[in-house]
Amino acid sequence: MAKKGPLFGLEWIHDRGLRTLYLLLPIALLSSSYQGFDGMIMNGLQILPSWQEEFNYPTGPVLGLLNSIQPVGALVAIPLIPWIVEGFGRRNGIVFGASFTVLGAALQGSSKGVAQFVIARFLIGWGLAFTVVASPLLLVELALPRHRGLIMSLFPTVWYLGAITAAWVTFGTRKIDNSWSWRIPSLLQGFPAIIQILGIYLIPESPRWLIAKGRGAEARNVLVKYHANGQEDSPLVDLEYSEITAAIKTDAEFKKKSSWVSLVNTKPNRRRLGLVFFCGLFIEISGNGLVQYYLSAVLKSVGITNVTTQTTINGCLSIYNFVLASLASLLVEKIGRRPLFIASTAGMLFAFILWTTFAALYTTRQTSNYGIGVLVCIFLSNGAYDIGWTPLYNYPTELLPYEIRGRGVTFQTGVIHAFGFFGTFVNPIGLENIGWKYYIVYIVYTALELLVVWFFFIETRGYTLEQISVIFDTPGLTWKQRRNMRGTGDVFSQSRVYGNTDVEGSVSSQASKNVEEIEKESVVLGISSDRKEL
Repeated sequence: MAKKGPLFGLEWIHDRGLRTLYLLLPIALLSSSYQGFDGMIMNGLQILPSWQEEFNYPTGPVLGLLNSIQPVGALVAIPLIPWIVEGFGRRNGIVFGASFTVLGAALQGSSKGVAQFVIARFLIGWGLAFTVVASPLLLVELALPRHRGLIMSLFPTVWYLGAITAAWVTFGTRKIDNSWSWRIPSLLQGFPAIIQILGIYLIPESPRWLIAKGRGAEARNVLVKYHANGQEDSPLVDLEYSEITAAIKTDAEFKKKSSWVSLVNTKPNRRRLGLVFFCGLFIEISGNGLVQYYLSAVLKSVGITNVTTQTTINGCLSIYNFVLASLASLLVEKIGRRPLFIASTAGMLFAFILWTTFAALYTTRQTSNYGIGVLVCIFLSNGAYDIGWTPLYNYPTELLPYEIRGRGVTFQTGVIHAFGFFGTFVNPIGLENIGWKYYIVYIVYTALELLVVWFFFIETRGYTLEQISVIFDTPGLTWKQRRNMRGTGDVFSQSRVYGNTDVEGSVSSQASKNVEEIEKESVVLGISSDRKEL
Protein backbone atom coordinates (compact mmCIF):
# COMPACT_ATOMS: atom_id res chain seq x y z
CA MET A 1 0.00 0.00 0.00
CA ALA A 2 1.47 3.35 -1.02
CA LYS A 3 2.28 5.90 1.61
CA LYS A 4 0.40 9.14 1.68
CA GLY A 5 2.57 12.10 0.74
CA PRO A 6 3.33 14.97 3.14
CA LEU A 7 0.87 17.84 3.21
CA PHE A 8 1.77 20.71 0.83
CA GLY A 9 5.08 19.00 -0.03
CA LEU A 10 6.71 20.14 3.25
CA GLU A 11 8.93 17.07 3.52
CA TRP A 12 11.87 19.24 2.42
CA ILE A 13 12.03 20.73 5.94
CA HIS A 14 13.30 17.37 7.19
CA ASP A 15 15.70 16.92 4.28
CA ARG A 16 19.14 18.40 4.93
CA GLY A 17 20.08 18.98 1.29
CA LEU A 18 16.81 20.57 0.24
CA ARG A 19 16.56 22.53 3.47
CA THR A 20 20.00 24.05 2.89
CA LEU A 21 19.18 24.87 -0.72
CA TYR A 22 15.76 26.37 -0.05
CA LEU A 23 16.97 28.50 2.85
CA LEU A 24 19.54 30.05 0.49
CA LEU A 25 17.13 30.73 -2.38
CA PRO A 26 15.64 33.87 -0.72
CA ILE A 27 18.87 35.62 -1.74
CA ALA A 28 17.77 35.17 -5.37
CA LEU A 29 14.20 36.13 -4.46
CA LEU A 30 15.48 39.56 -3.37
CA SER A 31 15.46 40.55 -7.06
CA SER A 32 11.69 40.51 -7.00
CA SER A 33 11.60 42.24 -3.62
CA TYR A 34 13.50 45.33 -4.71
CA GLN A 35 11.61 45.36 -8.00
CA GLY A 36 8.46 45.59 -5.86
CA PHE A 37 10.06 48.36 -3.81
CA ASP A 38 10.70 50.22 -7.05
CA GLY A 39 7.18 49.58 -8.33
CA MET A 40 5.55 50.94 -5.20
CA ILE A 41 7.95 53.76 -4.35
CA MET A 42 6.67 55.98 -7.17
CA ASN A 43 3.16 55.62 -5.80
CA GLY A 44 4.34 56.68 -2.37
CA LEU A 45 6.50 59.55 -3.61
CA GLN A 46 3.61 61.09 -5.56
CA ILE A 47 1.62 61.31 -2.34
CA LEU A 48 4.36 63.27 -0.53
CA PRO A 49 4.07 67.09 -0.79
CA SER A 50 7.89 67.51 -0.66
CA TRP A 51 8.34 65.34 -3.78
CA GLN A 52 5.58 67.19 -5.61
CA GLU A 53 7.20 70.50 -4.74
CA GLU A 54 10.69 69.31 -5.74
CA PHE A 55 9.50 68.34 -9.23
CA ASN A 56 7.01 71.16 -9.73
CA TYR A 57 3.80 69.14 -9.30
CA PRO A 58 4.11 66.96 -12.43
CA THR A 59 0.96 65.85 -14.27
CA GLY A 60 0.04 64.27 -17.61
CA PRO A 61 3.01 63.52 -19.93
CA VAL A 62 5.65 64.75 -17.44
CA LEU A 63 4.32 62.46 -14.70
CA GLY A 64 4.03 59.70 -17.28
CA LEU A 65 7.69 60.16 -18.23
CA LEU A 66 8.90 60.03 -14.62
CA ASN A 67 7.12 56.70 -14.20
CA SER A 68 7.66 55.19 -17.64
CA ILE A 69 11.39 55.87 -18.07
CA GLN A 70 12.19 52.85 -15.88
CA PRO A 71 10.83 50.29 -18.39
CA VAL A 72 12.67 52.18 -21.15
CA GLY A 73 15.93 51.38 -19.36
CA ALA A 74 14.90 47.73 -19.26
CA LEU A 75 14.04 47.72 -22.95
CA VAL A 76 17.46 49.12 -23.88
CA ALA A 77 19.11 46.36 -21.83
CA ILE A 78 17.31 43.51 -23.57
CA PRO A 79 19.87 42.79 -26.34
CA LEU A 80 22.56 42.25 -23.69
CA ILE A 81 20.56 40.01 -21.36
CA PRO A 82 21.16 36.66 -23.14
CA TRP A 83 24.86 37.46 -23.53
CA ILE A 84 25.27 38.13 -19.81
CA VAL A 85 22.88 35.53 -18.36
CA GLU A 86 23.70 32.69 -20.77
CA GLY A 87 27.37 33.53 -21.23
CA PHE A 88 28.46 34.32 -17.67
CA GLY A 89 25.91 32.43 -15.60
CA ARG A 90 22.75 33.13 -13.65
CA ARG A 91 24.56 34.34 -10.53
CA ASN A 92 26.87 36.72 -12.38
CA GLY A 93 23.88 38.09 -14.27
CA ILE A 94 22.18 38.86 -10.96
CA VAL A 95 25.25 40.66 -9.61
CA PHE A 96 25.58 42.68 -12.82
CA GLY A 97 21.98 43.89 -12.65
CA ALA A 98 21.94 44.49 -8.90
CA SER A 99 24.97 46.76 -9.20
CA PHE A 100 23.04 49.14 -11.43
CA THR A 101 20.12 49.11 -8.99
CA VAL A 102 22.48 50.31 -6.25
CA LEU A 103 23.86 53.04 -8.53
CA GLY A 104 20.37 54.12 -9.61
CA ALA A 105 19.11 54.26 -6.02
CA ALA A 106 22.04 56.50 -5.04
CA LEU A 107 21.33 58.87 -7.95
CA GLN A 108 17.59 58.94 -7.27
CA GLY A 109 18.09 59.68 -3.59
CA SER A 110 20.42 62.58 -4.40
CA SER A 111 18.38 64.00 -7.31
CA LYS A 112 18.29 67.79 -7.69
CA GLY A 113 15.92 67.96 -10.62
CA VAL A 114 13.89 66.07 -13.21
CA ALA A 115 16.91 65.22 -15.40
CA GLN A 116 18.86 63.43 -12.67
CA PHE A 117 15.72 61.68 -11.45
CA VAL A 118 14.99 60.41 -14.97
CA ILE A 119 18.57 59.13 -15.38
CA ALA A 120 18.34 57.34 -12.03
CA ARG A 121 15.05 55.68 -12.97
CA PHE A 122 16.54 54.63 -16.32
CA LEU A 123 19.53 52.94 -14.62
CA ILE A 124 17.27 51.16 -12.13
CA GLY A 125 15.24 49.79 -15.04
CA TRP A 126 18.43 48.74 -16.84
CA GLY A 127 19.62 46.77 -13.80
CA LEU A 128 16.26 45.16 -13.05
CA ALA A 129 16.11 43.82 -16.60
CA PHE A 130 19.01 41.48 -15.82
CA THR A 131 17.98 40.42 -12.31
CA VAL A 132 14.35 39.62 -13.15
CA VAL A 133 15.51 37.32 -15.96
CA ALA A 134 18.47 35.65 -14.22
CA SER A 135 16.81 35.06 -10.85
CA PRO A 136 13.74 33.09 -12.06
CA LEU A 137 15.97 30.96 -14.27
CA LEU A 138 18.25 30.15 -11.34
CA LEU A 139 15.29 29.33 -9.08
CA VAL A 140 13.42 27.12 -11.53
CA GLU A 141 16.60 25.28 -12.59
CA LEU A 142 17.66 24.54 -8.99
CA ALA A 143 14.31 23.46 -7.58
CA LEU A 144 13.29 19.84 -7.20
CA PRO A 145 10.54 19.25 -9.81
CA ARG A 146 7.97 18.56 -7.08
CA HIS A 147 8.53 22.02 -5.62
CA ARG A 148 9.07 23.94 -8.84
CA GLY A 149 5.57 25.41 -8.98
CA LEU A 150 5.69 26.70 -5.41
CA ILE A 151 9.19 28.17 -5.73
CA MET A 152 8.36 29.66 -9.10
CA SER A 153 5.29 31.33 -7.59
CA LEU A 154 7.27 32.77 -4.68
CA PHE A 155 9.34 35.01 -6.97
CA PRO A 156 6.49 37.34 -7.98
CA THR A 157 4.85 36.97 -4.57
CA VAL A 158 7.80 38.49 -2.66
CA TRP A 159 7.44 41.49 -4.98
CA TYR A 160 4.91 42.61 -2.40
CA LEU A 161 7.42 42.43 0.45
CA GLY A 162 9.35 45.17 -1.32
CA ALA A 163 6.12 47.00 -2.07
CA ILE A 164 5.05 46.80 1.58
CA THR A 165 8.40 48.16 2.70
CA ALA A 166 8.24 51.07 0.23
CA ALA A 167 4.64 51.90 1.13
CA TRP A 168 5.21 51.99 4.88
CA VAL A 169 8.57 53.74 4.65
CA THR A 170 6.86 56.59 2.79
CA PHE A 171 4.11 56.50 5.41
CA GLY A 172 6.77 56.86 8.09
CA THR A 173 8.62 59.70 6.34
CA ARG A 174 5.51 61.64 5.33
CA LYS A 175 5.85 64.08 8.25
CA ILE A 176 9.48 64.99 7.56
CA ASP A 177 9.11 68.55 6.40
CA ASN A 178 11.88 68.56 3.80
CA SER A 179 13.22 66.58 0.85
CA TRP A 180 14.45 63.74 3.08
CA SER A 181 10.85 62.53 3.23
CA TRP A 182 11.34 61.16 -0.30
CA ARG A 183 15.15 60.82 -0.41
CA ILE A 184 15.21 58.24 2.42
CA PRO A 185 12.86 55.79 0.62
CA SER A 186 14.79 56.32 -2.62
CA LEU A 187 18.14 55.47 -1.01
CA LEU A 188 16.75 52.44 0.84
CA GLN A 189 15.91 50.81 -2.49
CA GLY A 190 19.57 49.93 -2.95
CA PHE A 191 19.86 48.08 0.39
CA PRO A 192 18.41 44.66 -0.66
CA ALA A 193 20.46 44.78 -3.86
CA ILE A 194 23.63 45.19 -1.76
CA ILE A 195 22.63 42.18 0.38
CA GLN A 196 22.06 40.16 -2.78
CA ILE A 197 25.45 41.06 -4.25
CA LEU A 198 27.16 39.98 -1.02
CA GLY A 199 25.23 36.71 -0.67
CA ILE A 200 24.45 35.39 -4.15
CA TYR A 201 27.52 33.16 -4.40
CA LEU A 202 26.31 31.15 -1.40
CA ILE A 203 23.71 29.71 -3.80
CA PRO A 204 24.94 27.01 -6.23
CA GLU A 205 24.98 27.78 -9.94
CA SER A 206 22.26 26.29 -12.15
CA PRO A 207 23.07 22.62 -12.99
CA ARG A 208 21.57 23.12 -16.44
CA TRP A 209 23.84 26.08 -17.12
CA LEU A 210 26.90 24.16 -15.83
CA ILE A 211 26.17 21.17 -18.06
CA ALA A 212 25.64 23.48 -21.02
CA LYS A 213 29.12 24.94 -20.38
CA GLY A 214 30.80 21.53 -20.22
CA ARG A 215 31.04 21.48 -16.44
CA GLY A 216 29.06 18.31 -15.91
CA ALA A 217 30.97 17.14 -12.84
CA GLU A 218 30.12 20.39 -11.01
CA ALA A 219 26.48 20.08 -12.05
CA ARG A 220 26.27 16.51 -10.79
CA ASN A 221 27.84 17.56 -7.49
CA VAL A 222 25.12 20.20 -7.09
CA LEU A 223 22.38 17.64 -7.73
CA VAL A 224 23.96 15.08 -5.40
CA LYS A 225 24.49 17.58 -2.59
CA TYR A 226 21.15 19.33 -2.65
CA HIS A 227 18.73 16.83 -4.23
CA ALA A 228 20.13 13.57 -2.78
CA ASN A 229 21.94 14.48 0.46
CA GLY A 230 25.30 13.37 -0.92
CA GLN A 231 24.09 9.97 -2.15
CA GLU A 232 26.21 9.47 -5.29
CA ASP A 233 24.21 6.48 -6.57
CA SER A 234 20.82 8.16 -6.14
CA PRO A 235 18.45 7.10 -8.97
CA LEU A 236 16.91 10.56 -8.78
CA VAL A 237 20.24 12.23 -9.56
CA ASP A 238 20.95 9.70 -12.31
CA LEU A 239 17.63 10.50 -13.94
CA GLU A 240 17.87 14.27 -13.50
CA TYR A 241 21.43 14.37 -14.81
CA SER A 242 20.78 12.10 -17.79
CA GLU A 243 17.57 13.91 -18.73
CA ILE A 244 19.17 17.36 -18.48
CA THR A 245 22.29 16.20 -20.33
CA ALA A 246 20.29 14.61 -23.15
CA ALA A 247 18.10 17.70 -23.50
CA ILE A 248 21.07 20.08 -23.52
CA LYS A 249 23.02 17.90 -25.97
CA THR A 250 20.11 18.10 -28.37
CA ASP A 251 19.76 21.78 -27.64
CA ALA A 252 23.48 22.40 -28.22
CA GLU A 253 23.26 20.87 -31.68
CA PHE A 254 20.23 23.01 -32.36
CA LYS A 255 21.86 26.08 -30.86
CA LYS A 256 24.70 26.04 -33.39
CA LYS A 257 22.14 27.05 -35.97
CA SER A 258 19.85 28.98 -33.63
CA SER A 259 19.24 32.67 -33.15
CA TRP A 260 16.36 34.89 -32.15
CA VAL A 261 14.61 33.52 -35.23
CA SER A 262 14.50 30.15 -33.44
CA LEU A 263 11.64 31.52 -31.34
CA VAL A 264 9.38 31.47 -34.40
CA ASN A 265 10.88 29.08 -36.96
CA THR A 266 8.94 25.99 -35.84
CA LYS A 267 5.25 25.55 -35.15
CA PRO A 268 5.78 24.34 -31.54
CA ASN A 269 7.96 27.37 -30.79
CA ARG A 270 5.40 29.71 -32.31
CA ARG A 271 2.81 28.18 -30.00
CA ARG A 272 5.11 28.80 -27.05
CA LEU A 273 5.95 32.33 -28.13
CA GLY A 274 2.29 33.25 -28.47
CA LEU A 275 1.65 32.26 -24.86
CA VAL A 276 4.82 34.02 -23.68
CA PHE A 277 3.69 37.21 -25.44
CA PHE A 278 0.23 37.13 -23.88
CA CYS A 279 1.73 36.42 -20.45
CA GLY A 280 3.96 39.47 -20.71
CA LEU A 281 1.08 41.61 -21.96
CA PHE A 282 -1.43 40.49 -19.35
CA ILE A 283 1.02 40.65 -16.44
CA GLU A 284 1.69 44.31 -17.18
CA ILE A 285 -1.60 45.57 -18.64
CA SER A 286 -4.41 44.22 -16.49
CA GLY A 287 -5.37 47.39 -14.66
CA ASN A 288 -2.76 46.77 -11.98
CA GLY A 289 -0.67 49.66 -13.33
CA LEU A 290 -3.44 52.10 -12.44
CA VAL A 291 -3.01 51.29 -8.77
CA GLN A 292 0.71 50.57 -8.83
CA TYR A 293 1.70 53.96 -10.23
CA TYR A 294 -1.34 56.24 -9.98
CA LEU A 295 -3.18 55.28 -6.81
CA SER A 296 -2.96 58.88 -5.58
CA ALA A 297 -4.66 60.20 -8.72
CA VAL A 298 -7.37 57.54 -8.56
CA LEU A 299 -8.07 58.27 -4.89
CA LYS A 300 -8.18 62.03 -5.47
CA SER A 301 -10.69 61.51 -8.27
CA VAL A 302 -13.17 60.07 -5.73
CA GLY A 303 -12.54 62.60 -2.97
CA ILE A 304 -9.85 60.82 -0.90
CA THR A 305 -7.20 63.54 -0.69
CA ASN A 306 -5.66 63.39 2.81
CA VAL A 307 -1.94 62.43 2.70
CA THR A 308 -2.11 60.20 5.79
CA THR A 309 -5.22 58.44 4.48
CA GLN A 310 -3.63 57.86 1.07
CA THR A 311 -0.36 56.51 2.48
CA THR A 312 -2.28 54.26 4.87
CA ILE A 313 -4.37 52.84 2.02
CA ASN A 314 -1.18 52.36 -0.01
CA GLY A 315 0.45 50.41 2.84
CA CYS A 316 -2.61 48.31 3.66
CA LEU A 317 -3.12 47.44 -0.01
CA SER A 318 0.46 46.15 -0.21
CA ILE A 319 -0.02 43.89 2.83
CA TYR A 320 -3.34 42.65 1.46
CA ASN A 321 -1.72 41.84 -1.90
CA PHE A 322 1.12 39.95 -0.24
CA VAL A 323 -1.17 37.83 1.92
CA LEU A 324 -3.41 36.82 -0.99
CA ALA A 325 -0.49 36.16 -3.35
CA SER A 326 1.25 34.05 -0.67
CA LEU A 327 -1.86 31.94 -0.13
CA ALA A 328 -2.35 31.55 -3.87
CA SER A 329 1.26 30.38 -4.29
CA LEU A 330 0.43 27.39 -2.06
CA LEU A 331 -2.34 26.42 -4.47
CA VAL A 332 -0.27 26.41 -7.67
CA GLU A 333 0.66 22.72 -7.34
CA LYS A 334 -2.64 21.75 -5.71
CA ILE A 335 -5.07 23.38 -8.14
CA GLY A 336 -2.89 23.97 -11.19
CA ARG A 337 -1.95 26.97 -13.31
CA ARG A 338 -4.91 27.15 -15.67
CA PRO A 339 -7.72 27.33 -13.06
CA LEU A 340 -5.87 30.11 -11.23
CA PHE A 341 -5.40 32.11 -14.44
CA ILE A 342 -9.10 31.81 -15.29
CA ALA A 343 -10.33 32.70 -11.80
CA SER A 344 -7.92 35.65 -11.59
CA THR A 345 -8.89 37.18 -14.93
CA ALA A 346 -12.63 36.67 -14.41
CA GLY A 347 -12.35 38.30 -10.99
CA MET A 348 -10.61 41.35 -12.44
CA LEU A 349 -13.30 41.73 -15.09
CA PHE A 350 -16.03 41.67 -12.44
CA ALA A 351 -14.13 44.19 -10.28
CA PHE A 352 -13.61 46.61 -13.18
CA ILE A 353 -17.30 46.58 -14.06
CA LEU A 354 -18.14 47.56 -10.47
CA TRP A 355 -15.24 50.05 -10.32
CA THR A 356 -16.43 51.85 -13.43
CA THR A 357 -20.01 51.93 -12.17
CA PHE A 358 -19.08 53.44 -8.80
CA ALA A 359 -16.68 55.95 -10.38
CA ALA A 360 -19.40 57.14 -12.77
CA LEU A 361 -21.92 57.48 -9.94
CA TYR A 362 -19.46 59.43 -7.80
CA THR A 363 -18.72 61.81 -10.69
CA THR A 364 -22.40 62.55 -11.27
CA ARG A 365 -23.64 62.55 -7.65
CA GLN A 366 -20.52 63.42 -5.58
CA THR A 367 -21.57 61.01 -2.82
CA SER A 368 -18.79 59.68 -0.60
CA ASN A 369 -20.33 56.20 -0.46
CA TYR A 370 -19.59 55.75 -4.16
CA GLY A 371 -15.99 56.82 -3.51
CA ILE A 372 -15.76 54.08 -0.88
CA GLY A 373 -17.21 51.70 -3.47
CA VAL A 374 -14.32 52.55 -5.81
CA LEU A 375 -11.87 51.89 -2.97
CA VAL A 376 -13.44 48.46 -2.34
CA CYS A 377 -13.17 47.68 -6.06
CA ILE A 378 -9.48 48.60 -6.02
CA PHE A 379 -8.98 45.90 -3.38
CA LEU A 380 -11.16 43.44 -5.30
CA SER A 381 -9.27 44.02 -8.56
CA ASN A 382 -5.88 43.69 -6.89
CA GLY A 383 -7.01 40.60 -5.00
CA ALA A 384 -8.12 38.93 -8.22
CA TYR A 385 -4.78 39.74 -9.84
CA ASP A 386 -2.97 38.32 -6.80
CA ILE A 387 -4.48 34.84 -7.02
CA GLY A 388 -3.31 34.20 -10.58
CA TRP A 389 -1.06 36.63 -12.37
CA THR A 390 1.19 37.29 -9.37
CA PRO A 391 2.13 33.71 -8.37
CA LEU A 392 2.27 32.59 -12.01
CA TYR A 393 4.53 35.40 -13.23
CA ASN A 394 7.19 32.83 -14.23
CA TYR A 395 4.81 30.50 -16.04
CA PRO A 396 6.68 31.09 -19.36
CA THR A 397 9.88 29.57 -17.92
CA GLU A 398 7.99 26.26 -17.83
CA LEU A 399 6.77 26.54 -21.41
CA LEU A 400 10.18 27.08 -23.00
CA PRO A 401 12.77 24.34 -23.66
CA TYR A 402 16.32 25.03 -22.51
CA GLU A 403 17.70 26.11 -25.89
CA ILE A 404 15.30 29.05 -26.15
CA ARG A 405 14.48 29.58 -22.47
CA GLY A 406 16.89 32.48 -22.01
CA ARG A 407 15.75 34.25 -25.18
CA GLY A 408 12.12 33.46 -24.46
CA VAL A 409 12.22 34.90 -20.95
CA THR A 410 14.09 37.91 -22.33
CA PHE A 411 11.32 38.33 -24.91
CA GLN A 412 8.71 38.20 -22.15
CA THR A 413 10.67 40.81 -20.18
CA GLY A 414 10.74 43.00 -23.28
CA VAL A 415 6.98 42.68 -23.73
CA ILE A 416 6.41 43.53 -20.06
CA HIS A 417 8.58 46.62 -20.21
CA ALA A 418 7.29 47.78 -23.61
CA PHE A 419 3.70 47.67 -22.43
CA GLY A 420 4.79 48.93 -19.04
CA PHE A 421 6.11 52.05 -20.73
CA PHE A 422 2.91 52.38 -22.74
CA GLY A 423 0.65 51.92 -19.72
CA THR A 424 2.51 54.18 -17.32
CA PHE A 425 2.76 56.92 -19.93
CA VAL A 426 -0.83 56.71 -21.20
CA ASN A 427 -2.71 56.09 -17.92
CA PRO A 428 -2.27 59.59 -16.42
CA ILE A 429 -3.23 61.18 -19.74
CA GLY A 430 -6.38 59.05 -19.98
CA LEU A 431 -7.37 59.70 -16.37
CA GLU A 432 -6.80 63.45 -16.77
CA ASN A 433 -8.71 63.78 -20.05
CA ILE A 434 -11.73 61.46 -19.80
CA GLY A 435 -11.88 60.53 -16.11
CA TRP A 436 -13.99 57.49 -15.18
CA LYS A 437 -14.74 56.67 -18.84
CA TYR A 438 -11.13 55.56 -19.14
CA TYR A 439 -11.98 52.50 -17.02
CA ILE A 440 -14.30 51.25 -19.79
CA VAL A 441 -11.18 50.54 -21.85
CA TYR A 442 -10.05 48.12 -19.15
CA ILE A 443 -13.42 46.36 -19.08
CA VAL A 444 -13.22 45.61 -22.81
CA TYR A 445 -9.55 44.69 -22.57
CA THR A 446 -10.00 42.33 -19.60
CA ALA A 447 -12.91 40.58 -21.35
CA LEU A 448 -10.63 39.87 -24.33
CA GLU A 449 -7.91 38.75 -21.91
CA LEU A 450 -10.29 36.22 -20.35
CA LEU A 451 -11.08 34.75 -23.78
CA VAL A 452 -7.38 34.28 -24.58
CA VAL A 453 -6.71 32.63 -21.22
CA TRP A 454 -9.70 30.31 -21.57
CA PHE A 455 -8.92 29.11 -25.10
CA PHE A 456 -5.12 28.99 -25.18
CA PHE A 457 -3.47 28.69 -21.75
CA ILE A 458 -2.26 25.16 -20.98
CA GLU A 459 -1.70 23.22 -17.74
CA THR A 460 1.92 22.37 -16.80
CA ARG A 461 1.32 20.80 -13.39
CA GLY A 462 2.63 17.23 -13.13
CA TYR A 463 5.37 17.56 -15.77
CA THR A 464 9.13 18.06 -15.48
CA LEU A 465 10.54 20.98 -17.48
CA GLU A 466 11.77 18.61 -20.17
CA GLN A 467 8.44 16.73 -20.42
CA ILE A 468 6.31 19.83 -20.99
CA SER A 469 7.50 19.83 -24.60
CA VAL A 470 5.08 17.01 -25.41
CA ILE A 471 2.19 19.47 -25.07
CA PHE A 472 3.59 21.71 -27.79
CA ASP A 473 5.47 19.22 -29.96
CA THR A 474 2.80 16.54 -30.47
CA PRO A 475 1.53 17.16 -34.03
CA GLY A 476 -2.03 17.16 -35.24
CA LEU A 477 -3.77 18.40 -32.10
CA THR A 478 -6.12 21.30 -31.59
CA TRP A 479 -5.60 23.94 -28.89
CA LYS A 480 -8.51 22.38 -27.01
CA GLN A 481 -6.67 19.08 -26.84
CA ARG A 482 -3.41 20.73 -25.81
CA ARG A 483 -5.01 22.72 -23.01
CA ASN A 484 -6.73 19.54 -21.77
CA MET A 485 -3.49 17.54 -21.51
CA ARG A 486 -2.57 16.73 -17.90
CA GLY A 487 0.59 15.44 -16.23
CA THR A 488 -0.02 12.26 -14.22
CA GLY A 489 2.20 13.18 -11.26
CA ASP A 490 5.73 14.05 -10.28
CA VAL A 491 7.74 10.83 -10.40
CA PHE A 492 10.75 12.66 -8.98
CA SER A 493 8.88 13.31 -5.74
CA GLN A 494 7.70 9.69 -5.68
CA SER A 495 11.30 8.53 -5.94
CA ARG A 496 12.49 10.97 -3.30
CA VAL A 497 9.77 10.35 -0.74
CA TYR A 498 8.77 6.73 -1.29
CA GLY A 499 12.02 5.16 -2.43
CA ASN A 500 10.83 4.25 -5.92
CA THR A 501 13.88 3.13 -7.90
CA ASP A 502 12.19 2.57 -11.23
CA VAL A 503 12.18 6.28 -11.98
CA GLU A 504 13.32 6.30 -15.56
CA GLY A 505 10.62 3.92 -16.68
CA SER A 506 8.03 5.98 -14.80
CA VAL A 507 9.04 9.16 -16.59
CA SER A 508 8.91 7.56 -20.00
CA SER A 509 5.56 5.92 -19.36
CA GLN A 510 4.19 9.15 -17.91
CA ALA A 511 5.09 11.20 -20.98
CA SER A 512 3.98 8.54 -23.42
CA LYS A 513 0.72 8.08 -21.54
CA ASN A 514 -0.14 11.72 -22.15
CA VAL A 515 0.55 11.34 -25.86
CA GLU A 516 -1.43 8.10 -26.06
CA GLU A 517 -4.40 9.58 -24.21
CA ILE A 518 -4.51 12.62 -26.48
CA GLU A 519 -4.17 10.48 -29.59
CA LYS A 520 -7.08 8.32 -28.39
CA GLU A 521 -9.10 11.48 -27.75
CA SER A 522 -8.35 12.62 -31.29
CA VAL A 523 -9.67 9.35 -32.69
CA VAL A 524 -12.82 9.52 -30.59
CA LEU A 525 -13.48 13.09 -31.67
CA GLY A 526 -12.78 12.23 -35.30
CA ILE A 527 -9.91 14.69 -35.66
CA SER A 528 -7.41 13.99 -38.45
CA SER A 529 -3.65 14.27 -37.83
CA ASP A 530 -3.22 16.97 -40.44
CA ARG A 531 -5.83 19.30 -38.95
CA LYS A 532 -5.00 22.97 -39.45
CA GLU A 533 -4.43 25.02 -36.30
CA LEU A 534 -2.96 28.28 -35.11
